[in-house]
Amino acid sequence: MQKKSLEDIIEKLENGIKDVMTSDRFAEWLKFASSFHKYSFGNAMLIFLQNPKATMVKGFGEWKKDGRYVKKGEKAIKILAPIVKKKDKSEDNDDKSDKHEIVGFRYVNVFDVSQTKGKELPCATPKLLEGGNEEQEKLLASWIRALSVPVIFKDTGEANGYFHLKENYIAIHRDRSVIQQLKTLIHEYAHYLLHRKDGGEFKDVTIDIKEAQAESIAYVVMNHFNFDTSEYSFSYIAGWSQDINVMKKIGDQIIKSSHQIIEKINKATDNQEQEIA
Repeated sequence: MQKKSLEDIIEKLENGIKDVMTSDRFAEWLKFASSFHKYSFGNAMLIFLQNPKATMVKGFGEWKKDGRYVKKGEKAIKILAPIVKKKDKSEDNDDKSDKHEIVGFRYVNVFDVSQTKGKELPCATPKLLEGGNEEQEKLLASWIRALSVPVIFKDTGEANGYFHLKENYIAIHRDRSVIQQLKTLIHEYAHYLLHRKDGGEFKDVTIDIKEAQAESIAYVVMNHFNFDTSEYSFSYIAGWSQDINVMKKIGDQIIKSSHQIIEKINKATDNQEQEIA
């Protein structure tokens, strides 16, 4: 089957992301997301230490406003909120001065979305890729050998996989479909190429750019080998970037890294075929 040019694939990717981000569904998601609190570094660390898998947190009442309710028995995540009091009149210098001051902090309870149930969120969660056969299982093994990064299969929770930044290995969810595992392998390998601590050119960019880069590269590589992951990838990239012009920021690197991965896979495949012959 004829391979597609990277330029054509990039164009399809860009148009797909735009379609997602200009849809009514995504506009509803942005409105929902805008109500999230912006947490300080200290509170972000508190959330991580108590629930490393947390993704969206709100107070009990805030979730209730969204039509969702904290499930019985769930343990709250405790963060710090300021205690504010009104200044004494004697402390006011003029009418334009701030009438309030922070006098301390107190713990308040928040809950991750995974601890709630109720009304479906407007977020368009990417649908897991399905399918796979014995030939594609062999392809997965071949790609793993070609990329030369340690790969393990395990239960990775809600995530499809991850790249371990300290130990430089890729973990892939053992219970996902073969097609999903193939895409996850390329996504996490893109993190290895671009974001690893010991040499990743883009290791210091924001997480939204990292995820947009990795999934875009996964889409391009998979599409090149005639696997269409648009149903998953377009929503994933749009959800992370929330920027309709994201391709202008990362497009060049996507082509460069995708080409590098494709060449690595092709070279390894050619060598394996020569060995068999």
